[in-house]
Amino acid sequence: MKKTLLAGVLACAAFGAAGAEVSGNVTIASDYSFRGWSQTTRDPAIQGGFDIASDSGFYVGTWMSNVKFGDDANTELDLYAGYGGEFGDSGVSYDVSIIQFEYISEGDALDYMEAAVSIGVGDFTFGMNYSPEYLGDGGETFYYPYADYSFAIGESASLDLHVGLNNADGIAGDDDSYIDYGATLTVPVAGIDLGVAIVGTDLDADVCDADCDARLVVSLSKSL
Repeated sequence: MKKTLLAGVLACAAFGAAGAEVSGNVTIASDYSFRGWSQTTRDPAIQGGFDIASDSGFYVGTWMSNVKFGDDANTELDLYAGYGGEFGDSGVSYDVSIIQFEYISEGDALDYMEAAVSIGVGDFTFGMNYSPEYLGDGGETFYYPYADYSFAIGESASLDLHVGLNNADGIAGDDDSYIDYGATLTVPVAGIDLGVAIVGTDLDADVCDADCDARLVVSLSKSL
């Protein structure tokens, strides 16, 4: 993990030296839902991160949140780097990235990496994530195709829709796949983004002790 963190720091320093744009974010949420599954057993989460992006399309970033699973895992740290742009003047965008998921206090037991690619067409985004060892050393091969749709409501609000298909051997008990979904309304209030989301999966509650049931998630976010 130390080598991964060092590589991220060096990459951030290189981008900073090149005069790239730096941005940050912080969020307080009633639940940390990842692909429809609560990472905090439906308890609140405090999250935040920052990104460094260059005009060329390259970017690096990091993001953290409290979690509650595994033996001792209480913090998730994500490190990522990627490249995005547009195919000429077609209006079709693309993004390719690598994401490293680190779970503090668990050693390397749960840490894993994903490769991600997405295409944006108008208000639609279609993507695929892949991991050779999902959720740690010796984990299963994982594929995650997904689709998003976002549209504006009025001058400042937005509604974002999401559906994804999680695929890995035994990913949820006896199930080798499951669908996650979400619908998020975001409204700016006094300089803060208020998010109200419905998230969940098509799994039965007994698979996840209700952590993958349909539920309401409320969040307050601020860009820095």
